[in-house]
Amino acid sequence: MTIKEYDIENLHCAECGSRIEAGIEKLPEVESANLDYENKRLSINYHQVVDDPLARLYQVAYSIDPGVVFSLHPVSMSSKISSLFWVFLGVGAGLLIAGEFLPYTFQPWIGVLGWFLVGHRVLAQAIKSLTQKKVFTEHFLMSIATIGALILGEYLEAGAVMIFYEFGEWLEGKALEHSRRMVKNKLNIKTEIAHLRTEDDIQDKPLSAISAGDVIIIYPGERVPLDGIIIKGESSVDTSSLTGESEPLYVGEGTVIYAGFLNNSGMLELQVKSVASESTIGRILKLIENAGVAKSTQEKFITRFARFYTPAVVGAALLVFLIPTLLGAEAAIWFKISLVFLIVSCPCALVISIPLTFFIGIGNAAKKGIIVKGSGYLDILRQVRTIVFDKTGTLTTGEMQIEKVYVNGDFDPEMLLEILWLCEYNSSHPFARAIKNTYQGKFNSQQVKAYSEFPGKGIIIIYGKDRLIAGSEDFLTNMGFLDLVHPPSQSVVHLAKNSFYLGCITFSDEVKSGMKETIANLKKRWIRKTIMLSGDRTPKAEKVAKELGIDEFYAELLPDQKLAKLEEIIKTSDGKTAFVGDGLNDAPALARADVGIAMGGIGNQASIESADIVLLNDRPQQLVEAFNISYKVGNMVTQNIIIALGIKVLIMLLGLLRIAGLWEAVLGDVGVTILVIFNSLRLLRYKSNA
Repeated sequence: MTIKEYDIENLHCAECGSRIEAGIEKLPEVESANLDYENKRLSINYHQVVDDPLARLYQVAYSIDPGVVFSLHPVSMSSKISSLFWVFLGVGAGLLIAGEFLPYTFQPWIGVLGWFLVGHRVLAQAIKSLTQKKVFTEHFLMSIATIGALILGEYLEAGAVMIFYEFGEWLEGKALEHSRRMVKNKLNIKTEIAHLRTEDDIQDKPLSAISAGDVIIIYPGERVPLDGIIIKGESSVDTSSLTGESEPLYVGEGTVIYAGFLNNSGMLELQVKSVASESTIGRILKLIENAGVAKSTQEKFITRFARFYTPAVVGAALLVFLIPTLLGAEAAIWFKISLVFLIVSCPCALVISIPLTFFIGIGNAAKKGIIVKGSGYLDILRQVRTIVFDKTGTLTTGEMQIEKVYVNGDFDPEMLLEILWLCEYNSSHPFARAIKNTYQGKFNSQQVKAYSEFPGKGIIIIYGKDRLIAGSEDFLTNMGFLDLVHPPSQSVVHLAKNSFYLGCITFSDEVKSGMKETIANLKKRWIRKTIMLSGDRTPKAEKVAKELGIDEFYAELLPDQKLAKLEEIIKTSDGKTAFVGDGLNDAPALARADVGIAMGGIGNQASIESADIVLLNDRPQQLVEAFNISYKVGNMVTQNIIIALGIKVLIMLLGLLRIAGLWEAVLGDVGVTILVIFNSLRLLRYKSNA
């Protein structure tokens, strides 16, 4: 499968964009297509190669909006064309006004000429639509409505409708551009230049010229351009642009830092870990840019709704004219009322405002260190009523510490530490990190004759002439070891060497700071049930569940058993189910839940890849923040739907009562679109109340 992305220019109608997207998806070579109207970007998944893909795209677009341009690079219209348009608009407006003061004999000629000058772009688009047998486009319906006004002798009104429409289109474009610019400025954390240390001096190089292993210099006040490890210097860094965490972080030699961090004080020498395209910030920004692919249910509904709304309103306009006229009413009056229906028949206000609202919401979330991979996931989040938590690394810190060594007989406790260290040397499990932080030995990879890891159970390694075993009580019992030591409720690893059972080591970790308050907040405001899944022994899991106020818990689960239990919970839960894990070994559960949320921290690439929503600074409070943003966006979408449909219906009713005319109809079309756009822009000022 091949993925291609195109920039789009000259697409000024969101409803046309949704129709182009639907048409492209029907092409036989296309697996799926997503047209992001806010960012003017088209992403296509091809399941077979085509010789001239652009020609195929134009074939679809020409039948809907012939002026659309697709390009692999941004394109722009000529400024001369734009300037000429405004000249025509100004001259046309002057003629329309002057015509009102001229004798009636000249008014039709001056009025039609002024109307043509101010509406020539709309008329050109209408003619193209007509040649393509598309009669339900906004340009065609606007042209028919204003021609009807000309027939009735309302020259100034017909021209004013065109002027207002064009001005509204311009203002709409400016508002959309403003929203895109505001969101991008919020996320403007990527630098383009790095100071490369060479044998002779320091040279400024573009990021594309920097390779993994190179050493770069980061001066005070500069952003970190690439992921890497500090080899010289110390400083404090501001991570808020990525994680939303305002507290400075101290860094020194050996610390891994990420692109996008701001170096506050000292000069740092950084050995680059990954190139620009593979850096953490590069991957995060790519996720944000492509967040429009996973669309919300509201966006999908409005796309379908728009296909029926316009024909229905046009049909209503026809009936409004025909029925009273056939019953003997004055045709001119009801003809003008039917024109009101034609003008308000475009659903652009809904088609634009809903994805725009989600776009801004996703941008706000990213600024606070919450990466949402699509508006669909942000929408699902507010429907969640059950949250399932993994324990270790999610509810607890996951930073295990060796608590006690229990020796079987007279074996040396140091031997147990050494054997566990050898077994866990190549593992990233929390137990492995704990033993590596406590014990340092000598590992010779040439001495490893065999290695087998059984996830959730244990490890067997043949090291030199010895068979070393580390694992759970059940694992060693199944290996034939009897009379095992039974410590209290702590997490425990049992150890054996050859045919001898040596004893066990217990571990402990602590509940994350703020987790208890976070769960209480979630249950108070949105969540009906909280559940914990753990591989730990029942007493330890029960202790954590009680401490945090978790409603239900299931302990001593293997990874596949966790997934099976999650399946059961999803089937019986009321509403949507979210799974919250650390992203390391929870990928299947994160993928299976209605929405998977990873609290793995910014350095955890596994969480960025596997989850639908990623909390980059690993703070429990971010979970509440994610729900806050989801509900805020959902409320804004509901407001826009009510505003747009409510005003349009009101204008139609006022038209039937002969209170609203063409001016009010344009307000009900372009004006409402601008209104809901600016309503959505209020999200840019959103501040946390978590």
